[in-house]
Amino acid sequence: MTQHLHIDFETRSTVDLRKTGVYPYAQHPTTDVWVTCWALGDGPIQAWYPGQPVPAELITHVEAGGELWSHNAQFERVMWREILTPRYGWPLPRLDQWHCTAAMAASMSLPRDLDGAARVLGLDVRKDKEGAALMMRMARPRKVGADGSLTWWDEPDRIRRLTEYCARDVEVERALVGRLRPLSPTERQIYLLDQRINDRGIALDLDLIQAAQGVADRAVLRLNENLRQITKGRVTAATKAAELTRWLQEQGVETDSVAKAAVRSMLAGGDVTGAARAAIEIRGEAAKSSTAKLKAMLLAACEDGRVRGLLLYHGAGTGRWSGKLVQPQNFPRGTVEMVEHAIDLILAGDIDTLEILYAPALDVVSSLLRGCMVAADGHEFVCADFSNIEGRVNAWLAGEAWKVAAFRAYDAGTGPDLYKLAYSRSFDVPVAEITKDQRQIGKVQELALGYQGGVGAFQSMAALYGIAISDKEADNIKKAWREAHPAIVQLWRDLEDGAFRAVIRPGELVEVARGRIKFRVKGGFLWMILPSGRPLAYASPSIKPKEMPWTEEVWVRADEVKPHWKVLETARNGDVLVERPVVKDSVCYWGVDSRTRQWGPQFGYGGLWCENAIQAIARDLMAESMLRLEAAGYPILLTVHDEELAEVPAGFGSVEEFERIMTQLPRWAEGCPIAAEGWRGRRYRK
Repeated sequence: MTQHLHIDFETRSTVDLRKTGVYPYAQHPTTDVWVTCWALGDGPIQAWYPGQPVPAELITHVEAGGELWSHNAQFERVMWREILTPRYGWPLPRLDQWHCTAAMAASMSLPRDLDGAARVLGLDVRKDKEGAALMMRMARPRKVGADGSLTWWDEPDRIRRLTEYCARDVEVERALVGRLRPLSPTERQIYLLDQRINDRGIALDLDLIQAAQGVADRAVLRLNENLRQITKGRVTAATKAAELTRWLQEQGVETDSVAKAAVRSMLAGGDVTGAARAAIEIRGEAAKSSTAKLKAMLLAACEDGRVRGLLLYHGAGTGRWSGKLVQPQNFPRGTVEMVEHAIDLILAGDIDTLEILYAPALDVVSSLLRGCMVAADGHEFVCADFSNIEGRVNAWLAGEAWKVAAFRAYDAGTGPDLYKLAYSRSFDVPVAEITKDQRQIGKVQELALGYQGGVGAFQSMAALYGIAISDKEADNIKKAWREAHPAIVQLWRDLEDGAFRAVIRPGELVEVARGRIKFRVKGGFLWMILPSGRPLAYASPSIKPKEMPWTEEVWVRADEVKPHWKVLETARNGDVLVERPVVKDSVCYWGVDSRTRQWGPQFGYGGLWCENAIQAIARDLMAESMLRLEAAGYPILLTVHDEELAEVPAGFGSVEEFERIMTQLPRWAEGCPIAAEGWRGRRYRK
């Protein structure tokens, strides 16, 4: 089979796909297909409607094992399996017949959405934006009767227009295939594993979720009642941000917001006291995301009580997964250990005892979000987390020999805690004399400074650990860390220089980090080739001037002074001594901004190239270990950051074996000092 079958569905349901994901959506009895458009290779785009015979060409292609291509193929694949095969008799393809152009676009750091990818690649054919509004309307019922009967938007003209919209999507997706880089054989296996993981899902303790929801609701009612009493009825609920902000201002608190960052800032200092502080604390407590997470779990649960579709392949530009639906990647760490007694109190609805023995109810609920995910009957979870994987890979890639040796000594039980060692190397203090507070500074150093972070980065990270530190102190700590890590500092410089040289010499292969990282400009992209051979892509690279975060003092004419420059001195001839940002030629490329999610110009620098390389290498180590674990009989259910969770029959395997398989080094990572720490149990936990 040499021809691809390109396919797209337009569907309808009473279910909100954005909240449930495709799995419960496809299982719902009101969900159906309006139209399917498809084409074999470059052939004509054809339409199929429910009630028609299954196209013979399509049957032949699928039964012969032919490839199926779609954008966000998981949707078409699951809809096909749950609706087209059982309801309309379509032949069921194997998983490995499916290919996804959205996954291919993401692997090249292009926009994941169909129109965005087509726009960035300059395709002549583009998504039908006018038809999109009709699609959204027809996806939901036109009317729901008092008896529950449904009226759909089934007028012939609307269906014809929807078919045109669907056909255009097939046309755009087909054009994309010729412009996107195919997944490598290894990446193809990782993508298929991702799909199997999403299909498996993870079981939910629905009784616990519903009980926790009830406890959370009661806790919020109590908090709101306390807030009304504190404010003498001026603020009726913790969610009333405008009311609370005005009341705080009347109490003399200087704030124009009660958003999370503002609440954290007000509580960090000692300026806000009394009733105002109590009100802010209630706002902070009531704003916990636990209730929303519980609702998301219930909405996303499938008929069998499992939640599926939690992972997005290549969700980050480095290749790491991101979360969907209940977003397990941002579950709060919590303040209470996951203990069965606390769960029993939640199930009993005993909020008073819960708060006496443990913590405020919402804190407990936040702490047990992970525990709402459970192993199936007769099964157990086996889970392990790579230990400080980014710090280890950074030291290995840079050739920071003393640190690589320190990681190995720590793993062998003969070396000191790495956070203490970081402080010791920076300030020449014996490890045995380092205090708890100094260790915390060492920890923040390791977390904030490895990617060329400066004073601001250190202070921001320190604040998360309750450490307030001045600019001067932070600068001294930064300098001390860099002096203790000369090879990592040199790695930043080498990566920046390597990327720059590759852009000004298109086609030339530029090697850095002892040949472990390579840069090349080819086909309109700057490619960073990782030790595994996988490339990271940076579109439309060029060299452009960029203001740096550091400054210089120079004399300029008065009419040259810009508003954001600091004037230091004025000479008799009118020239001015100013402090201005250093402007430096830098690599500019186009990408999706991690904050705005918009496509636009980005600038690279040593720390950014280092961060991308380290996180991507860590991802490759994890992804390859997932393939090994699968082959060894440990089916993966979830990956969260650097953690892997599998579900096995009770008594199967061991944590030690799981850790050993995880930490087997591929040939390309020889010498990297990785380690993992695991656990086993019935409930998911940190």
